[in-house]
Amino acid sequence: MTASSSIVPPGGLVLVTGVTGFIGSYIANGLLELGYRVRGTVRSSEKATWVTQALNKRNPSADFEAVIVPDQNAPGVWDAVLKDVDGIAHVAGDVSFGPDPTKVITPSVEALRRLLEAARKEPSVKRFVFTSSDQAASNRSTTREIPINQETWNEEAIEAAWKPPPYEAERGWDVYSALKAQVEKEMWKFSQEEKPGFVVNSVLPTYTIGAIFDEQQAGSTAKWLLDFYKDPSKDGFMRGFGASYYVYVGDVALLHIGALTLEEVKNKRLLAFAGRFNFNSWLEVFRKQDPGKPWPEDDPTQALDTRRVNGETELDILRRFGKDGWTSFEDSVLKVLESP
Repeated sequence: MTASSSIVPPGGLVLVTGVTGFIGSYIANGLLELGYRVRGTVRSSEKATWVTQALNKRNPSADFEAVIVPDQNAPGVWDAVLKDVDGIAHVAGDVSFGPDPTKVITPSVEALRRLLEAARKEPSVKRFVFTSSDQAASNRSTTREIPINQETWNEEAIEAAWKPPPYEAERGWDVYSALKAQVEKEMWKFSQEEKPGFVVNSVLPTYTIGAIFDEQQAGSTAKWLLDFYKDPSKDGFMRGFGASYYVYVGDVALLHIGALTLEEVKNKRLLAFAGRFNFNSWLEVFRKQDPGKPWPEDDPTQALDTRRVNGETELDILRRFGKDGWTSFEDSVLKVLESP
C-alpha cells in the first residue's frame, strides 16, 4: 500500500473517532501503515489499553495515541482532542438500534455539530470524513431498481423513524437508517452554510465483512458470520438478513483514507458497494471451504439487491492505493475465518 498526498502528507495527524470499532480500527491501522500519526477516541481506559496494544503490535514504530472521550456532547470536549489535527475520520456512532429517535438521532446530530464547530476553530484541520451507511441513501430492495448517487437519501426511513410513539423495538432499524441520513445531511448543511476551512466527504459502507481486528472488540458483522460457520444450524440471522451489497472492511478503510488525503476527492459521497450477495452466497463459499459440515440447502426464495451504483470514483481511489478493484466476496468471507 502506498500513499501520495498534497493534503495530509505522511507524518500528518489524523483523528479517528470510534477507533475501537470494526471500521475505525481498520482505518487507524491503514493510516499508521502509511506513515500517518493517529489519535483515536475511546470511551474508557480499558478500551484505550487494548486498542493501543493491538495497533502497536501491528505497527511497532508507529505513532498512535488514544484519548478518552466518554461523552461526545460534553461542552468543550473536542477542544484539546483536535489540537494540531490535519484530518478527522468521524466513525463513532450510535449502534444501539434504539427505537426512540429523540434519544438516538437528536444527540447524534448535536454531537456532530459540536465536532464540526470545534474543527472549524482549529486551523490545522484540512479534511473531515463521516462514516455514513448505505442505509442513509436507501433501504435495501429486491423489487425496485433504485439508483444510488450523490443525491439519494432515505426519506422513507426518516419518515418512519419520526412517527409518533409508542417507540417499539421494530422501529430500531428505521431509526438507525434515519440516524445515518440525518447526521450526514447535517455535515453537508454545515459545509454549505458555514463554509469551514476544510473539505468534507462521506463514505457509505454496505454490509461490511472481514476479520475481527482484535478479539476484545465488542461485536461486528464478522461475529455473526463466524457463529454460522462454526455451527451451520445457527443460520437464523444470516438467512433473515437476506439480500444486500457487501464490502470488505479493508476497502472501506482505504476509501476513508482516500477521502482524507487525496486532492481530487472533494465533497464526495463514496459508495462502498462492492457487489451483491444473499444467504446462498455464504453457503457457496462455506461449502467450498468446509464441505464436510452439514450446510443447509440453498434457499430458492432468496433474491438479490436491486439498487444500482456506478462505483468508478471508488474504484479509482482503490487503484491509487495499488488495488485492482474491490476485494471479492469469497476473499472477504475467507478473511473473516482468520479472525483472532
